[in-house]
This record gives sequence, structure tokens and C-alpha cells, in this order.
Amino acid sequence: MTAPSKRRGCLLPLLFALSALAACQSDLRAGTAPSDERAPYNVIVMINDGAGWGTWDAAAFWQYGSREGAPYADFPQRLAVTTFPLNASSQPTGDNAQTLGYDAGKAWDTEPVPAQDLPFAGYQYLAAVATDSAAAGTALSSGIKTYNNAINVNNDGDAVEFNTLRAKRLGMATGVVTSVPFAHATPAAFAAQNASRNNYHAIAHQMLSQGHMDLVMGTGGPGYSVDGRACTEGTGTPLEGCANPWEWVSQQDWQQLEAGRTIGENPAGPWRLVRSREEFAALAQGRLPADRPLIGVPRVANTLQQARQLQVLGKDAGTPSGVRKIDSVPDLATMARGALQFLQQRSPRGLFLMVEGGATDWAAHTSACGTEWHYGQCTDQPQYGRLIEETVEFNDAVAAVVEWIERNGGWERNLLIVTTDHDNSMPMGPDAQNVAFDPVRNHGRGRMPGMSFRPTGNHSNALVPLWAKGAGAELLGQRVRGVDTGYQKHVGWNDGSYIDNTDVAAAVQQALQR
Repeated sequence: MTAPSKRRGCLLPLLFALSALAACQSDLRAGTAPSDERAPYNVIVMINDGAGWGTWDAAAFWQYGSREGAPYADFPQRLAVTTFPLNASSQPTGDNAQTLGYDAGKAWDTEPVPAQDLPFAGYQYLAAVATDSAAAGTALSSGIKTYNNAINVNNDGDAVEFNTLRAKRLGMATGVVTSVPFAHATPAAFAAQNASRNNYHAIAHQMLSQGHMDLVMGTGGPGYSVDGRACTEGTGTPLEGCANPWEWVSQQDWQQLEAGRTIGENPAGPWRLVRSREEFAALAQGRLPADRPLIGVPRVANTLQQARQLQVLGKDAGTPSGVRKIDSVPDLATMARGALQFLQQRSPRGLFLMVEGGATDWAAHTSACGTEWHYGQCTDQPQYGRLIEETVEFNDAVAAVVEWIERNGGWERNLLIVTTDHDNSMPMGPDAQNVAFDPVRNHGRGRMPGMSFRPTGNHSNALVPLWAKGAGAELLGQRVRGVDTGYQKHVGWNDGSYIDNTDVAAAVQQALQR
């Protein structure tokens, strides 16, 4: 943990949980099931990070030609979700009073205000104070409200238990998958505890050393550029697009992974490291063993595709961004398939998996762009095309998970939740700066929809969508906290019924006991 004075207290919940699961891990490695026999039960949470309602629409229009084509469109539970954090702090304050919230009347206020960037009162309210991915991920994973930056740490600086630990205690196999660095905020919220999301090395070490994770997948390894090219290419000079190789994971831990050595005192033993697209494909086809925990780190820096450079890869009119994709990395759907295949083999007691489309948020953060940035993080225009691409990849991953569920126990033995952690930049229609809450325009499948960002470059406090299906999905519908008629009118995915993001973790916790 970050602060030495908190180190012991922050680790206690995790260490307690690990001691409770040690015997179960031993039995599973020996090939014997725990004593109480039951069919495997699987819980899968999928998070399209930073996707406001306009993001979902824009991608659906481009990919399917309508909302109805999305693989979750007909899920029986369709809810909105509030995402506000505990307070406006970025560090523990010791005051557990809930100082932030959501006011539907203010959120949909169409009163014009004299501001060029946020010209309606509702826009200004939603943009004023919002959650980050750490606090939102903590809410979705542990069920508590906390300060921004916190990874499963409360406002007193103490670690709290999260659902991955609960699943592991039940003997389930556990994993996280993301399209961004595996130590980033959202995967961290389902795999670690830390007072700050920015302590990447400590977060990665905890994920890899303490035995509660069976599978970790994401970018963040050294050696490759944002375009998937080897950083030196034999010249000894790093290529443009090669970031700090040790930004996300320490050199010592990475060298241990490459050498096949156990990190720390991990009771599960050494990790199997996979990096090539071919290895990810083999995993998805069930051709790799599950005799040890597995970490998959594609050969690319930072993101699977979002940060790639036009000047390196060239044009492709078939992509929303017009940029050819990197062909040497797996897509999120392949990674999700591989995770499910692996975790299914790893334990007879079922699995708990979080899959994140993390780079949707990275594309949305370009809403305030006006000048060229390096490494694909910004262009002279906001990245509408890449925003759509990332959600298309996420949708494909959802479709892959749905297919897997229908072949592995069906909806009676599986629960799938599809949502996001927060809105980013309030994507709406092309006239939204003049017409309040103007909807995204559908121009047909394969054609760029009409859309615009609010030029904030940041998150908002807007309601976000959630879809759920399977055993336990009804537990979410039982937690409705109110009805937002503005959401019903302007978004139209349901009658405006909404829950809080902490309700997601509570429903999952209840479902895990089935």
C-alpha cells in the first residue's frame, strides 16, 4: 500500500481472504472438487470504460445500423446507473459523509447559460464533479463509495474486500481482461487494493504475487511501440511511440515473469506468460494448459489499437477512424474467449471474470483536443472514429461471451452484466451545442453517425446504461432507487429506472452465494 502507516491495515483483508482459499487451491491443483457438489456458476462483468449513452448509440449505428443489433439489446434487465463518488477529494479525508449525488432535475435542465463550451445548465451540472475510474471501479467491485484515486480503499485509507476475493474464497477461478495496461484503474479495482490508482508497480505486484488471481490480461509490457513494432528493431534506438518500458510493471517483476519464476510468495506458483497473437488464439481454442496462472500481455504499448499512428500503419477506409489496424495483436473478443476457456479449466466451481474495453475512455478524453499530441492520444480533432472502434471491439467481445454462455450451461448457470463505469465528455448529436441533448444521428450501418462531444476532455456525472441477463440478473432490478423521466425521454432505453453503481457489487455478491 502507498502510505507506510496504512500498509498493514490495507493488506489485512486480502491476506485473510488468501488464507481462507489456500486449501481450496491445493485441492483444485490436485484435481479434486470441493466437498459440496454443484454445477459451475459463472459471473461475468463487462465494462466499456467511459462510454456515455451517445457512445453506445454511435457504435451501434455504425456496427449494426440500429440499437437493436447489439448483443445485449434484448437483455431483460435494462437500467440506468448513478456513478458519483463519495466526495470531491483525491485522497482519504476520514469523513465518510456522502457529499456528492445525482439530481435528475439539474441533470436535464435545458436553460441556456452564457458559456461557449457548456451552453446549457444541465451540461454544466453534469460536468462539474464526476467520478474517476478508480472510485467507480471500487464501487462496482466492492460496493462502497470512496474518493477518486482509491482502489478498494475507503475514505479512512483502509482496504475493503472486493468481489474477486469473495469468488476466490468460494473456489471459483478469477480473472481480469482489459484493452489497456493490466495495472490500470478498472482491472486494478477487480484485482488489488491501493490508496492510489497511480501506484502501478505496487498494484501489478499485488495482482501477480498474492495468489487471488488465476488470469490477468492487458497491455503494459515492455518492448513494443503503440503500433506493435519492436522498440529497437535491431538499431538500438527506440522508435517513436515507445513509452517508458517500466511505467506499468516493475523491471524486477517482469523479469521474473519472463524467467518463469514465482513472484513474491504466490501460493499458485509461477505465471505462464503469453504475448503473441498466435498464443492468444491457441488459448481461445483451449490448446494451452491451465496448470498454472496465466498472464497475457500483447506485444503493443498502452492500448491494443486506440493509440496507433496513421503515419506508421497507413489508411484503411473500412475502419471508423480510417487507420489500418495493427495485425499482430489479439482483439478483445479473442482475449475474452481465451480467458473463459482457461478459467473454465482452472476450477470446477465456476469463474468470476471482469472484461474491460478500457480504451473507449482514452478516445473520449480527446474531446477537448485542438492540437496534435504524440502516440495517438490526440489528433487535431476529437477521436470519434476511435471511440466507435473501441466500442465495436467491446461489442464483439460481448457477443463472444454470449456465445460461450450459451454453450456452457446457458443462462441458468451464468450471469452477464454489461455496463460502464462513467460517462466521458457527454457524446451527443451534431447540434448538441445549440439544441440541448440532441441525439446521435443514425446514418446507417458502416457510415459515421452524426455526433459531437462536449469539449471538456473529462468525465461527467450523467447516468450510464446497464444491461444484465442470466441467473441473478433480477437482483439488479430489485435495487431500483428512482425513476429519471429525463433519461426516459432523451435516452429511451428504459422507463428511467436507475440503480447506483454500488448496487452492482451488492447484486453480484448476492449472486455468488447461489
